[in-house]
Amino acid sequence: MPKNIVQEAWTSRETFASVLLAMFIDRFGIEGVEWDPATITLEIEEEFNVDLPQLSLDKLFVAIQLITTDKFLTSLPDFITFCNVLSGDEYNPELWDPADAEEVAWGLTEAVMLSPLEDGDAFSEEIRAYIGSVLDSEGILNPPDVLKIALREARISPNIEEFSDDPTMFNAVYDLEAGKTADINKTIEMRLSLLAAQLRALDLKNGKTEELVKILESSTTQRSK
Repeated sequence: MPKNIVQEAWTSRETFASVLLAMFIDRFGIEGVEWDPATITLEIEEEFNVDLPQLSLDKLFVAIQLITTDKFLTSLPDFITFCNVLSGDEYNPELWDPADAEEVAWGLTEAVMLSPLEDGDAFSEEIRAYIGSVLDSEGILNPPDVLKIALREARISPNIEEFSDDPTMFNAVYDLEAGKTADINKTIEMRLSLLAAQLRALDLKNGKTEELVKILESSTTQRSK
């Protein structure tokens, strides 16, 4: 891959965390994930002749945390931060930024791709309860598969329950809330396609991305059916 394309990948807001991590490990080896953030930043900027934007650094550091720690599974503040960053938000420790359903859905999708899980129960109850509260607050009755690890108390959305005696309004609100799930699935499908395209464009020195691309494309095809 020409150097200017590599530089663009490192500096674009659209580059996924998984792609940044793949480029980093390919050039510096897996041992590079143990370096401190300042060293990582310096090595990348010198090697690729780029000035790394904050978002690229945030995404890379989140990706590294995902493969080296269990914070995403056990710490709610970290879970929320990771989902936000993976979805394209810069990390701001002074700002409380709750992750919405779409951000959680994508965060889970990319995080589990980087660090596969065998069981959704690996997540702490606090994290699963948070996901449940997000779904309840957004009125999502039947969430996308990736969000079904949620712990929920409400059996029916308050928005729908309000119109339980009015079939017309009940169906209208139900259709509106069902559309939210469809929108999230569409967003995930689109991002998986973009991620596959970015990985396909990589010209790695020490690895190949073909198998991962096939998995992503298969997942996208299944979601579109």
